[in-house]
Amino acid sequence: MNATIDIPPGGPWFEGHFPGRPILPGVAELALAVDALARESGRPVSLRGIAFARLRQLVLPGDRLELSSRELDTGRLRIELKRKGDLVANAEFLLGNPEESRGVAAACVASSEAESAFPGLDALLPHRVPMRFLTSILRETTDGLACTARIPDACALVTDGHAPPVAAIEAAAQAAAAWEAVRRARDACVASPRIGYLVALRDIIFFTRSLPAERDLLVSVRLEAAAPPLTHYGIEVSLDGKPVTRGTIATFLTT
Repeated sequence: MNATIDIPPGGPWFEGHFPGRPILPGVAELALAVDALARESGRPVSLRGIAFARLRQLVLPGDRLELSSRELDTGRLRIELKRKGDLVANAEFLLGNPEESRGVAAACVASSEAESAFPGLDALLPHRVPMRFLTSILRETTDGLACTARIPDACALVTDGHAPPVAAIEAAAQAAAAWEAVRRARDACVASPRIGYLVALRDIIFFTRSLPAERDLLVSVRLEAAAPPLTHYGIEVSLDGKPVTRGTIATFLTT
């Protein structure tokens, strides 16, 4: 299956990501690819997970992406996104119903009150509303951070009050960026946000078809490996004590 995805020259997809340097969020690439597959096939596409995804190049306002897909076996779909023949991203989608979350406890548990020892989010993250999902830092551990997040209704990922489950991955990526900024602030005694990119996903499991906007999510990230500027994190996101997604992400921090 082949399709073309025209990235708008501006507007909601770029609001808050990032002010003065508009870049299409990596999760938006994946969401737009799913939408294009649904449009071309004439039926909804539901993801139960993402075996892997590699986001190799930045996608900018006005880009035109060529999507190609091929089915490997039942429920597994390889996709490629190219721009003028150059590979921008590739992934393997796991199609089907999300994992049944009944009886599966959310592993990330934290107090509902934020700690006050951290710098404000404006000082930690370059993201701004409506693409800033993080709302507070709950606690820091030796290898990560627990936060709350909320997907604003004004976010371009939201339709009819709901966002695709990949939106939870963006919340986790922002938690990872916040933790890196907290550690920099501790070392330098001053907080300074730096732009980072989501560059890879691995073994992502979804427990829901969609996420409600304007609801509090619990997000935790845990360091798995670091070779700066590339860092790998285990992520968990839950809603009302039930898991939303789990897996591993990799982020690239700019200088």
